[in-house]
Amino acid sequence: STLSPSSAASDVYKRQGAWMTQIKICGLMRPADVVMVNQALPDAIGMVFAPGRRRRITMATARQLSQQLDPRIRRVGVFTTNQLSEILALVQQHIIQVVQLHATVDDPRIASLMAAHVPVIQAMTPANATQCQADYLLLDNARPGSGQVLGWNQLQSQRPVRPFILAGGLTPTNIVTAINKVYPAMVDVASGVETAGNKDREKINLMVQRAHQTCQHHY
Repeated sequence: STLSPSSAASDVYKRQGAWMTQIKICGLMRPADVVMVNQALPDAIGMVFAPGRRRRITMATARQLSQQLDPRIRRVGVFTTNQLSEILALVQQHIIQVVQLHATVDDPRIASLMAAHVPVIQAMTPANATQCQADYLLLDNARPGSGQVLGWNQLQSQRPVRPFILAGGLTPTNIVTAINKVYPAMVDVASGVETAGNKDREKINLMVQRAHQTCQHHY
């Protein structure tokens, strides 16, 4: 299954015997968004709980969305300064299965979550990637969710040795180029599948299709 807690070993990312690039659709906010992803079947979705973010939702909304979500799709919660107790409550109530944390390299919540056997994605810039302590490494620019494209050419020369998730300005137009340049195990998209701030069915379908059809051969 996607993002199992068994570390970031390369076999986690194999699917049906092929090296298929996985995809996470981030920033679900409405029941209509769930209908769209249930049709497209990405590997994971993200729900944002980080304070001050436009796509932030409440625990009640997240519970409703998670109950409507196809069980084959993994549920990731996105956090910044949230209290550890809030994060663990969402896991314990089965609202989310994986924690994505945008925090400092040595944030003590990472070790606490891993000790509780919660799979953790640590979001970092490429410059700090070697310091990742979590199960999974997500590479993004310094302003997550902004739609700003991460520098793929720079990443080609500084590519992590471990499998990683690529975020930052990905769209249906550039997704194939991005995968073929830096070979991520998974891609993560939010604004790239939106129109006027809301999730767009056609963009989601196209994004999932193109990611799944573009294999990453380099692990």
